[in-house]
Amino acid sequence: MSGDQQPKICIGFDFDAQSVWAGSFGLSTPTALSRGEFGPRTAMPRILELLEREGVSATFFTPGHTIDTWPEVCRRILADGHELGHHGYMHESPVALDEPAERAVIEKGLEAMDRNLGHRPTGYRSPAFDLSANSTRLLLEYGFVYDSSMMADDFTPYWARTGDVLHMDRAFEFGREIELVEVPCSWSLDDFPQFELVVTPPVVMAGMNEPDKVRRMWLADLEFMVERVPGGVFPLTLHPQSIGRGARIKVLEDVIARGKELGARFCTYHEAATTWRASAPPPQGAR
Repeated sequence: MSGDQQPKICIGFDFDAQSVWAGSFGLSTPTALSRGEFGPRTAMPRILELLEREGVSATFFTPGHTIDTWPEVCRRILADGHELGHHGYMHESPVALDEPAERAVIEKGLEAMDRNLGHRPTGYRSPAFDLSANSTRLLLEYGFVYDSSMMADDFTPYWARTGDVLHMDRAFEFGREIELVEVPCSWSLDDFPQFELVVTPPVVMAGMNEPDKVRRMWLADLEFMVERVPGGVFPLTLHPQSIGRGARIKVLEDVIARGKELGARFCTYHEAATTWRASAPPPQGAR
């Protein structure tokens, strides 16, 4: 099977640690922050051991705050051959930020990586899977190769756009494609809403699903992709503090096992983006 036609599985971890509770949910109590601490303290050794045992490379989208707080864990991620991607600084969504503020967050995350790790990321994922009108243009300007925050496809990368305009009284206005690969994501392939209980109005997330339900969902999508989407990319989004707790990690073990049975190649998001880019038509102008 050729590389382009081989199914690919991208295991992406949003390594948020404490930042998601403070930055996204506005919680700073000891119990809330301890949920984030579980990720680097307890889950990450389990996850990194599993990936090493299975010979699987993964991508860790990591806020700058996590890097500043847990630099030794982030150094191990790189030492083990995994990819480290940008994920804001304090898990702040860019949606409400003006352009100078969004630039500042991008730069602060980059500075944390450089200061602690001497590393420059090629990929970005927005906290909470959302972007501002400026985001894709800024990512291209800062030299990113790919983004993984949008959902216009399920298993096939595509070129990101800038300059889209939503008109309420006439057709949607498509902006121009740019040389930024979008590796799409999906809430249905994200462990956080499946497993976590969050009650901080207006955010209410009921989660707490049994692992078997999540396993069935993910394997069904994986099998669909392998059967129907030649060369597809299966973009799993996991959080160490969620997937690494108790029996949940067995779901990841089963996804890896089934992926190997199906002949899938495990690769980083960077590898998936550059593989797609190598044979993709060039970006088109405004449609």
